[in-house]
Amino acid sequence: MKLFNFKSKIFKAGAALAFFSLTAKAAGLLRDRILASHFGAGSTLDIYYSAFKIPDLIFNLVVLGAVSSALIPVFLEHYRVDREKAWRLAKNFLNISFAAVSVSAVIVFVFAGPLSAVIAPGFSGAAREILKNLLRVMLLSSLIFSLSAVMGSVLQALERFLAYSLAPIFYNAGIIVGALYFAPWAGSRGIDEIYGLGAGVVFGALLHLAVQLPPALAAGFRFGKLTVSSSTRFRASRFGGFFDFYDDGFRKIFRLLIPRTLGLGAFSAGSAVINALASTMAVGSITAFNFANNLQFVPISVLGISVATVVFPKLSFHAAGNEKDFFLGKLKKALRWAFLMVAPLALAMFVLRREIIGLIFTGGAFGGRNAELTASVLGIFMLGVIGHSLVPVMTRAFYALQNTKIPVTMSVLSIFLNIILGSFFTFVLGWGIKGLALSFSIAGNFNFLFLYVYFKKFFRKW
Repeated sequence: MKLFNFKSKIFKAGAALAFFSLTAKAAGLLRDRILASHFGAGSTLDIYYSAFKIPDLIFNLVVLGAVSSALIPVFLEHYRVDREKAWRLAKNFLNISFAAVSVSAVIVFVFAGPLSAVIAPGFSGAAREILKNLLRVMLLSSLIFSLSAVMGSVLQALERFLAYSLAPIFYNAGIIVGALYFAPWAGSRGIDEIYGLGAGVVFGALLHLAVQLPPALAAGFRFGKLTVSSSTRFRASRFGGFFDFYDDGFRKIFRLLIPRTLGLGAFSAGSAVINALASTMAVGSITAFNFANNLQFVPISVLGISVATVVFPKLSFHAAGNEKDFFLGKLKKALRWAFLMVAPLALAMFVLRREIIGLIFTGGAFGGRNAELTASVLGIFMLGVIGHSLVPVMTRAFYALQNTKIPVTMSVLSIFLNIILGSFFTFVLGWGIKGLALSFSIAGNFNFLFLYVYFKKFFRKW
């Protein structure tokens, strides 16, 4: 039996997506190198990374839960029989999600001060004030991503992966522009350079949307009021013609997204807890953790998530047609491909962790103890990178079968395990951010193993 069928459409699409994902990660590493050399592992980047927590939470709760688990299979279910209805569903979802993110952003803007104290209790004085203001700037990126994410999901569903693959590259390019140009421009005018970094994030989000918008429009997506029939005219007119909360497709998405949203909310909350723990440690701990975390996501994103992204529309298509043999065959191939590609890369990154950190980050304001600490954390992350890379494939299998409860339950349990172990390793054993990295790796392996076991039971009953 062949391990790889190089002529298969999935393999070709996966290879292309992996290439662009690798390019995006290369841009991300260039971004991190620029940040490291200009600002070092100090308070500026600690504040910068902390400011992402609440905007990420809003986006995860309101949008990502649906687009990553429910929108694609329900959209394709409609698209198979009525394309006009499918496009109406996508428009309706975008209108509702953008409105929800807008309301959430206003609330966070008002309460940015207290929220800053929650996500970074170790900060005080000027650092907390800057975090509060930067958090408000970052909220703009959540609004933009709420549009871009829906565009990307539609393109994924239709297997048009080029623009979807390019979007993260443009996002990282925007942040690089922020670090190289916006930050110095702000500094030259007596404004803290960190606000230039925040402006770069917003600019990157705009580029992320801009690259996906034209192909989404070309595929058939349209903004504005909903097209209505006699049966839906009254429902839509109650909300100015923009929202239809009673649409069958939207209600199905809503039912499916609730567990996934709770899981993403738990993930964001867990990430905020880890950030809060790191904020009580030495200055630069948050930065070192994030640098190593970004590196570990190279194999996870380039290989694991790329394979999962490509196979998801296929799994959803076969699930909608009740084609069990094709479904299982695609899933097995996806898991095999992801494992055989991630395992050797993880081993190489573990062995060469110091050289990798030295090559990518060391220079300028970054080096010495910070470089050694980041390399140690990266090595610990590699213990769980295979599990974390296979989790996206397993979760997409459940989502394609329109079951979000099992993967979310496993995700929440792994998050609690991460927090409990992280607190124990950090405060009882005194391992600092190395303990946080180890708890993350253990939780990832736990998540995959239990997903795999439960899927076998679930599939037999399908």
